[in-house]
Amino acid sequence: MGKKLVMTGDQPLVSVIMNCHNGEKYLREAIDSVYAQTYTNWEIIFWDNTSIDGSDIIAKSYSKKLKYYKSEKKTPLGEARNKALKKAKGRYLSFLDCDDMFLPGKLLKQVCEMQFGNFGMCYGSVYHIDKNGGMIGKRKVLSKKGKILRRLLMNYDINMQTVMIRRKILTENSLSFDTKLKFSPDYDLFMRIAAEHKICSLSNYLAEYRKVETSLTVKLLDHIAPEMEYTLKKLSSKSNISSKMNDNFKVAFQMLYFYRSLPLIRSGQYLQARKNIFKSVKVKYRYIIYYLILFFPVNRTWLLKLMM
Repeated sequence: MGKKLVMTGDQPLVSVIMNCHNGEKYLREAIDSVYAQTYTNWEIIFWDNTSIDGSDIIAKSYSKKLKYYKSEKKTPLGEARNKALKKAKGRYLSFLDCDDMFLPGKLLKQVCEMQFGNFGMCYGSVYHIDKNGGMIGKRKVLSKKGKILRRLLMNYDINMQTVMIRRKILTENSLSFDTKLKFSPDYDLFMRIAAEHKICSLSNYLAEYRKVETSLTVKLLDHIAPEMEYTLKKLSSKSNISSKMNDNFKVAFQMLYFYRSLPLIRSGQYLQARKNIFKSVKVKYRYIIYYLILFFPVNRTWLLKLMM
């Protein structure tokens, strides 16, 4: 299928959205991973969110396929991504953070699926790497095609770096990243797309996601549960969705107790954290491991890394 796409010359443009704020440390590796793609018809929309390190110098050292823009003032990530999206010209959109990398066949695999399957969005499996690029884990997703919101409610497994979106899905439905959200604008947008459109998930590994100490997730623990609840309430309020998936929404709301335990663990409130995790054990039995661990004096940082 991939060879047919290349030989016919039917190579729609893919816009790779890169939002950057002081990301020089791994930036060249990230950009190089786009230039190394086996699929060649792409552009990088590089949105510099007021970096003061050498990110601009690195970005501007590449060819004109990288289109550099700099924000006049620093904005939250969701807003910055929306601004970058307005500059995109591609039929398809992908996203890459400055410390992560695409695997070489990422764009080609997804363009083939999107072209011939008419999906609104596609995503895949991801490797987890450390600060030195060594593999420390992986997240394998199941290959599924169609309306998969029910599965995402039970097990949200979308990694931002593996996503490809059909751009007209956003433009025709006035969809964008919700700027009120600090932690989960991506979760919110992807779940809204999945609620209305066919999705393709691939078991293929498409990207490398770097887990580092300064991860945005760790800084925003207090926002995880409230923001996920915000999205779930929006989706469940639509009668055409909730009537078919009432049980699935109940499970999804129940799992929020697990996420409410994270800021409690960070502040050392293990007793209350255990109570919250216990409320979510019935929907995910693996949570009982965390529940039991909290009976012992453990390193909070280590435990939070394990849980996230």
